[in-house]
Amino acid sequence: MKFILIFIINFYINGIYAFVPPPRAEVTANLVNNRIYFNGGWNGSSSSDFFYLDVSVPFTTNNVASMPWTDLSSIPGLIIRSGHTACINGTNIIYIGGFMNETDPKFTSVFDVTIQKWSMPVTSGNLIPIERHYIHCVSSRNGIYVYGGGDDVLSMIRLDVSNLIWTTFSGSLAPLVPVGYSATLLNDTSILYIGGGTNLRLGANFSYHSLEQLPLYNINYNTWSSVATSGSIPLPRIDHGAVFIPQYNQILIFYGSNDTSILTLDTLKFVWSVASISNIGGSPTSLFSFASILVGAYILIGFGRSNDSTNLVTNNFFLLDVSQKDNYKWVTTYDPTKQLQSVQPNPTTSTSSLPSNSSSNIAAIIGGIFGGLAGLIVLITIAVLIVKRYGHSYHPDLVTLQEKSSNQPIT
Repeated sequence: MKFILIFIINFYINGIYAFVPPPRAEVTANLVNNRIYFNGGWNGSSSSDFFYLDVSVPFTTNNVASMPWTDLSSIPGLIIRSGHTACINGTNIIYIGGFMNETDPKFTSVFDVTIQKWSMPVTSGNLIPIERHYIHCVSSRNGIYVYGGGDDVLSMIRLDVSNLIWTTFSGSLAPLVPVGYSATLLNDTSILYIGGGTNLRLGANFSYHSLEQLPLYNINYNTWSSVATSGSIPLPRIDHGAVFIPQYNQILIFYGSNDTSILTLDTLKFVWSVASISNIGGSPTSLFSFASILVGAYILIGFGRSNDSTNLVTNNFFLLDVSQKDNYKWVTTYDPTKQLQSVQPNPTTSTSSLPSNSSSNIAAIIGGIFGGLAGLIVLITIAVLIVKRYGHSYHPDLVTLQEKSSNQPIT
């Protein structure tokens, strides 16, 4: 009976979730409709598979084979990529750039998750360099933005997803972080860039960017600026993970080349601090070029290369429970019903950082003041009229008799 039970368990695990993704780095991860879609990557050569993880059901990360994987590699139209990026537009995942093993490489390809189909859109525009790699895209109301992509590429390109037109922007304040950075959209107006550098993986001439001043790109005006940070400023790093938790106004950065720490950045005050994690866990060695993504009340970290002497690619997965702000912990079990803790917004006394509805509040206050004054004026006017009408010896009975006899108002 014991052997039959073991057989049934093994059949369930290996039969339903037969696909196990092999180790890789430089992979993209995008969450759409309770599925995390993983594409491409590098494991000695560019990986040719495409698959998703079902996050609508519970799973554990200590047995990768038991996780609910589904392989989509057999769907025609897959472009083999590594060092690329991907952004979501509705039910489409748009894949951009990277290294491609294709005889006719496509800078842009699209996967529709609803109909499970690939397409190769015909785009137009100016100056579209095919060799953009180790990049991150950001999707906003104005389109999809991609910065850099090579040591000699210091421009921003934007894809108008409605018309499939690429536009190139450049500026005198563009940062020297064309590869290996992370990019986060803040308030749908600015893109914050963390880390990165030049001459990625080319050795002695490598250059990092300080995390004391962070580049900021304004998507409304297509201009660059920088923001000063304070607190426990981390060492420069590349190929790290950066996950934005908008409910907490906080970016968590993980691992990466040249550093092994995990830190947080307050996106309201731009203050760095060491992440408050209550237990030991995560990767036993620091990683770089891995995937990291917020799903429910967890940050999922997977794949990547070990930042040690082995420099091996992995298919390990780690879960950080972030359900309570600044009280994070490493876990191995994913619960799809768990939610992030509600956090009240921080009060502020600065007039420059009033919430977006502050003007309506001010208008309401002014309106109330004028309304009160108008009411007072009406009352005073009525009182004056009464005094003029009846004099100082007003008596209601006398007034009534006089009005009846003369049918004229008393003055």
